[in-house]
Amino acid sequence: MDYRGFQELYSARIRQLMAGTLPALLFCIFIEFIAGGILGAYFEKLMESYRIVLVIIPGLMGLRGNIFGSMASRLTTMLHIGIMEPRISDKEVQKNILLSLWLSLIPVFILWAVGVLKVGDVWSGMYILFIIVVSTIFSTLIMGYSTAISTVIPYLRGLDPDRVAAPIITSVGDLITLPFLILFILIFEHYFSVFVLLSVVSVVVFAVLAFKIKLGSDDIRTFKEVLAILGITSLIASVSGGFFEHYSDLIHASVLFSILYPAIAGTTGNFGAIVGAATSTRIHVGDIEGIVDRETLADIVIYLFTGFLISLVMNFAGIIIAKYFLGKNAGIVPEFIIFYPLLLLTAMIVAYYIARFFGKLGFDPDNATVPMITTISDLMSVIFVIFVSGVIVGSF
Repeated sequence: MDYRGFQELYSARIRQLMAGTLPALLFCIFIEFIAGGILGAYFEKLMESYRIVLVIIPGLMGLRGNIFGSMASRLTTMLHIGIMEPRISDKEVQKNILLSLWLSLIPVFILWAVGVLKVGDVWSGMYILFIIVVSTIFSTLIMGYSTAISTVIPYLRGLDPDRVAAPIITSVGDLITLPFLILFILIFEHYFSVFVLLSVVSVVVFAVLAFKIKLGSDDIRTFKEVLAILGITSLIASVSGGFFEHYSDLIHASVLFSILYPAIAGTTGNFGAIVGAATSTRIHVGDIEGIVDRETLADIVIYLFTGFLISLVMNFAGIIIAKYFLGKNAGIVPEFIIFYPLLLLTAMIVAYYIARFFGKLGFDPDNATVPMITTISDLMSVIFVIFVSGVIVGSF
């Protein structure tokens, strides 16, 4: 590719960034800060009464991104190759929502078991399990249709859903996961009869969907592939949750990063998901060249510079939320602004090679790439937040 070809490639990528990806990422940051504000407001309550939930939160947030990020990637590929019509009512959408329900519930039990073993409180673990299962069913239904909408609408408007759907849906997952979990904790505490009614409704809805929607052999293969990946990601997420719970006092003491954690984990996963989903689609259409794909390299370079802007936006937004919503003081953290783009760079490079690796293994990269990169991004983000919180507090 000559100089003119490179110039045209980067110009096209910048236009896509400005038209779809950057607005989507900024929207995602806004969503993540809502989730972060809620987490910050209830962080102390979770530390005192629901430490098992603290172990589960990173994995649960990652689980939503894993399942629905891969769903978005599958729907996008089906749209590109003509298997699916761009309609919310398409049968492929309905099948994927049912698959997502099954896939959401199974890893929850793994995360819960790890949380119980880590904290050692079996009694509270039993009612926490009921809370998590009920909130998971309701949030999964919302997430399923949100995924279809965030995939179909950009496609109908001429945008590449790979660059829009994955970041939006992983962030919406965080927005839905945390508020719903805390909402159901509060309903359980104050309106137990309402909680029982909602539990019955969730079971009935799940049973009706399972009876109504029939899955084919390809759907079963997808289920098995994603479930195998989720087994691996659940173990990785349990490590993230263990770190998060163990260092929760340090993160809480930093003030800023008890708010910023969802945004950091979400955006890191978003950047990785964009690169991973786009790579997966190019693998399907046979458009990957060499060890380092030039189109992917162009994406990574452009998104890296975007990371500096996003780090500033997050830092200032975190200060505002801390001051005006939590009544606490926070300031600019140079270490965060400098090292956050490097965190994004690592996630994007890892995402590209994850897609290539699973493609070589014979897995559908649509099923494997987004779940793996969002989970790995969560682990990297937890370690990053612990490190920067330690710098602020003076522990490191």
